[in-house]
Amino acid sequence: MKPLITTVAALRELATGHLPDAIGASAVLHQFETPEVSFLIAADDTVDSQRISIVREAFNRDPFVPDELFRLRREALSRMSAFTERARIKPLSLPRGWAQYKHDQFIAFFAVPSGDEQSTRWIAEVEYGDRADVIFWQTTTSANKSTLEDFAASSQRSNPLNESAWNAAITDAVRVFSEARRSVSVDVDMNLTALEQLRPYVRTYETWMSEISNDQIAFIEAPTDKSIRLRGPAGSGKTLALTLKSIREYLRPKNEEPLRILFVTHSWALAAQVQSSIDSMGVTPVPDIEVLPLLAVAQSLIPKEYVDSAAFSLVGDDSLSGKQAQLDEIADVVRDFVASDWISYKQGVSASLRDRFDSNDDEVRLALAWDLLIEFGSVIGASGIFPGAGSDLRYFQLTRASWMQPLTTKADLRVVYELYSRYVSSLEDRSLITTDQLLADFVSYLETHAWNRRRKTEGYDLIFVDEFHLFSPLERQVLHYLTSDVATYPRLFMAADPRQSPSSAFIGVAADETRSSASDAAEGDLGDVRGYELTTVHRFSPQILSLIKHIHLAFPTLFLGQDWDIDFSKVVSSQEDGPIPRLISSSSRSGEESDLYASIRDLYSRGRIAVAVVDSRQWVRFTHLAGELSRSGKFHVTTVTGRSDIEGLRYRNKGVVIGSAEHLAGLQFETVLAVGVPDMNPGATSSSDKTRLLSMLYLALSRAEHEVRVFTNEDDGGAPEVLIQASVQGHIRAEAGTHA
Repeated sequence: MKPLITTVAALRELATGHLPDAIGASAVLHQFETPEVSFLIAADDTVDSQRISIVREAFNRDPFVPDELFRLRREALSRMSAFTERARIKPLSLPRGWAQYKHDQFIAFFAVPSGDEQSTRWIAEVEYGDRADVIFWQTTTSANKSTLEDFAASSQRSNPLNESAWNAAITDAVRVFSEARRSVSVDVDMNLTALEQLRPYVRTYETWMSEISNDQIAFIEAPTDKSIRLRGPAGSGKTLALTLKSIREYLRPKNEEPLRILFVTHSWALAAQVQSSIDSMGVTPVPDIEVLPLLAVAQSLIPKEYVDSAAFSLVGDDSLSGKQAQLDEIADVVRDFVASDWISYKQGVSASLRDRFDSNDDEVRLALAWDLLIEFGSVIGASGIFPGAGSDLRYFQLTRASWMQPLTTKADLRVVYELYSRYVSSLEDRSLITTDQLLADFVSYLETHAWNRRRKTEGYDLIFVDEFHLFSPLERQVLHYLTSDVATYPRLFMAADPRQSPSSAFIGVAADETRSSASDAAEGDLGDVRGYELTTVHRFSPQILSLIKHIHLAFPTLFLGQDWDIDFSKVVSSQEDGPIPRLISSSSRSGEESDLYASIRDLYSRGRIAVAVVDSRQWVRFTHLAGELSRSGKFHVTTVTGRSDIEGLRYRNKGVVIGSAEHLAGLQFETVLAVGVPDMNPGATSSSDKTRLLSMLYLALSRAEHEVRVFTNEDDGGAPEVLIQASVQGHIRAEAGTHA
């Protein structure tokens, strides 16, 4: 395979889970080929960006990681990007857990943090010069050892980077990204509606207002004298209602100046979709409705003296990508701490926290990283506490709230603050600033007299917030200060899906082990908040709704707080009847894959298809199936490995999207084929794991408009009891699959 030249930003994007098949439709990555070298460029890269050369002589299974690291590709890519960032610091020093070894200009280190039985190590080189370009030459394993001395004495090597080719790659990337920004209708892999049941190219604003449900009308016509929280299950049209209400308030006759309206999202992907919807509803251009991710709002309003963009690089371009990058950083800090100084801190630490640090379970460690992410950003950073003499005492004196992870002893707090100090130091050494740090600085500015004067003209009269359940306590603080009227409570209109937790959106299975709860953060600063509940779903048929209700009733313990509870007994579907969902049970995994292929072949011509993997631990085997489908040449196949991949899904009338159920949130399809359903029977699955899996099954089914098929196999325990009971009650039709 040809050498690859790429950048830190591109590797960071790949480390979020972006798979090779999705790059062609990506809004943030661009491939450029020459006869000698391949290039992978990120949207914000320039000709002066630090370059990464990867020699890929032994790469066969994946274009970005060696074969021995294929199973741990995300971890490997994250460490490669972290190493490259650290290479900018002279002298180069790696965390103890990386087990670095140097010889001349070469350095060797463990390629992944854990889970690698082959002890794979990279042999890399950092080039001299201010740019500190990095070359990843090769990997060694416990079965194929090679010392740095032997490598240095081996045959001559040359950096595959060619300056003229690099300049050509950057020029081509700038052209492609510029054209993409000017165009919103590019024919690529899929045709997905931009919003839940939102087809703006078919319906004008007036048409929508005549067709929506009574529940939606009640919300849209509600007075704006106080904040409103809009709740509803998947497919109930929350985003549509929020969009229509923002337009209605803008169009309402007024004697005074036009309202300044902000529609804030968690990501650029959703912001682009909402803006496209508003633009295509046939309304006169509405420049006073600004649709932006919260991070972009902060970047546009915070004074330059608060953030020196020349001295620091921002990690992530919205809250979604920023959080994933921060999780990787924190996990690395924790691993290094446990491998070095943890033993001197653990005396006096509470048993529950000590067990988390001592655990060898990757899911427990990932959940700990999530809780530390919330603590660092929404507690310590939000309080304006920075590492320094006496700052730890300020942290120890903070009042703990119910949504924070429980830290019950002074030793608990001391350990967390030590990790925070190391985390901040690691970022500063590499001239990085996180999205949470920027937002914490923004909150500090919003509390000044300067903003209090400025907000009267630059603040917003009304603020609409989609996917509110994904916003951290820190991000919710920001929202409170963005309104223009300082004399009244803010007027916020917030839409949330109670069945989608923020932690599971980022860390999947490990969410069961978290201790903090952003969804329970206090909202007292919002004043009197009305609650509206959408009880009519517009996405899926009554037959799919019947199965979803059955799943919902099977896990009443999935409880995210009273404010988020929904009475599914009141929910009805406005769609026409469709086929009864089907439960296809095979004798083996290979049989399940054969049945899945047959269904894709039969349904492909009818419209959009999603293959939703319920248990993310089975994701790898379905990526192999995705590759086979793509290579057949019969299907347009896209893999979705993270929420940021949604940006790459644009418009086509048919196609297959394969992804974990949690990553398909917010999308909809003609047909959903639910796969990777594990054994959920008593004794095979813990109570918490069963709840999570049922939640993912609910999420998978709720992506479908017309037809649902669920695939199970005896190798994985067969059909779970909840689906067997659904069959008995007529909510799903059981069928025998391939038995071979």
